[in-house]
Amino acid sequence: MNWLISLAAFLALASAATATAAPTPAFLGAPPLYLEVKDWVLACDNTRVCFAKYDVADDANAGGGYLSLSRDAGPAGGLVVSLEATADGAVPDPRTLSLDGQPLPANPGWKVDASAQTADLDGAAALAFVHVIAGGKTLAYSDGQTTTTVSLDGMTAALLAMDQDQGRLDGVTALARPGPKLASAVPAALPVPSLHAAPTAKPLAGAAAFAAEVRKVQAPLLRQHDCDDGMEHDDQAAALNDQDAIVLLGCVQGAYQASVMTFRAPRNAPRKAVQLIMPIQPTMKPSDIPPGSSGEYVAEDGWDAKTATFTESAKGRGMADCGQSTEWVFDSAAFHVDSFNRLDRCGGGPPGDWPTIYRTTISSVK
Repeated sequence: MNWLISLAAFLALASAATATAAPTPAFLGAPPLYLEVKDWVLACDNTRVCFAKYDVADDANAGGGYLSLSRDAGPAGGLVVSLEATADGAVPDPRTLSLDGQPLPANPGWKVDASAQTADLDGAAALAFVHVIAGGKTLAYSDGQTTTTVSLDGMTAALLAMDQDQGRLDGVTALARPGPKLASAVPAALPVPSLHAAPTAKPLAGAAAFAAEVRKVQAPLLRQHDCDDGMEHDDQAAALNDQDAIVLLGCVQGAYQASVMTFRAPRNAPRKAVQLIMPIQPTMKPSDIPPGSSGEYVAEDGWDAKTATFTESAKGRGMADCGQSTEWVFDSAAFHVDSFNRLDRCGGGPPGDWPTIYRTTISSVK
């Protein structure tokens, strides 16, 4: 099941009341890319660092294997091909690799890390390996316990999109469509953009009573969102700046995660609180957001006053093989997305292995 559908079931499907509408965000760097094609997923972030992996739409049809490719941007962008095992004690053995039933030649470049349960191949050897398997259908290898398989259906299309995003098409560094263009023709890597965080504000006096007053005033909206009874223990209120406070009200307690509703209020007037809507993340569209869930976030202890950040981490299901994580930073006036990871497909991969879509650094608080 698509994680957004399961999350929509988790979050209340109710209409939002008066809110502080988030402006259309202006993202920094290159436009990020998120693509699902057949049995593969590709993500390229705003610095043109790309990551592709085998991830079937229905994990019931998965072969149990794991193959990923990560590549830095720029003419000399590093390439790493990774195999991974997830079962206890399992370690991928590159010596057992086969393509469509035919053994592949042994490659001494593989680096096996038994503690991490991974095997990595990098540099020119990784590029050559990708070119060898690109025309195949199924890759197989032993993890010491069983033979696992990886479907290559969709890999070439994903890597073609990666090459295009990084400006490698028809060049000597291309993965899917190599050619004569020199590596020097590849665009330079982009720097990681920087955002400013708000200075730490004077603590909010009577924070618990402040949150309780907001809960009382916002009771109709909490009912519209079908918030659970008895969620007051998750309520928080804290200073945003010298004028305003942020309030998080506990809403729904699910089987493996909980949601809060977010508000912004004058520090001296909790009854004037309005719903706080965070800016939408890059690659996401308004239609991707569960109807009526605006202002409700899977974010237990989401506000960090020391870094002026609000964090959401929403698992698509309990094993966390899919989901989204977002961090927003407050700059004294508004919130901005400062990091975003996304994997919509629940394909049975490692927990939390959600590709990076957007990244920034947060400058020293000033």
